[in-house]
Amino acid sequence: MDKYNERLIDAKAPGSSKGLFALAVFIVVFSIPCFILIPAIGFIVMAIGIFMITYTKDGLSNEYEYIITNGDIEIARVLAKKRRKNIGMIEADKINRLTLATDERVANDISIGKYKVKKYVGKEEPNADEGEYRVAVFTGEGDSQILYLLDLDKSCIEHLNAIVRSKSEIKL
Repeated sequence: MDKYNERLIDAKAPGSSKGLFALAVFIVVFSIPCFILIPAIGFIVMAIGIFMITYTKDGLSNEYEYIITNGDIEIARVLAKKRRKNIGMIEADKINRLTLATDERVANDISIGKYKVKKYVGKEEPNADEGEYRVAVFTGEGDSQILYLLDLDKSCIEHLNAIVRSKSEIKL
């Protein structure tokens, strides 16, 4: 029987989305004096600014979705609760180590640059009292070592512990 877990977390909006939104607001504000001085150009600039605002505001809503099936972790980015893009896949047999990100060894590995770090985490720190944890998943060998930081709940961690027993250092 297949084991399956799914988790969706709110994430910070990318800086590019925030920058484009600020630019769109600036264009609308700039179009107001243009509209008064030269109505035709002001109208076109305002229409462009309003279009940019409606387009870029969707980018401010950003979430990560983890789908864990038999230990394989599929990571997707969901924008505006509409667009879903797969951004990563971690196969269970490629996992070298699974531990909490609060571990000192993880902080040392990150600081010395031993691993390429990929963060797919939420806006806020996970709350352990509610069964949420920041987990470090280590994969790869040699120069292609990757450390994934994920915000998982207790059921997702238990699922992974059942699949990658000997490689997990997480005891809940």
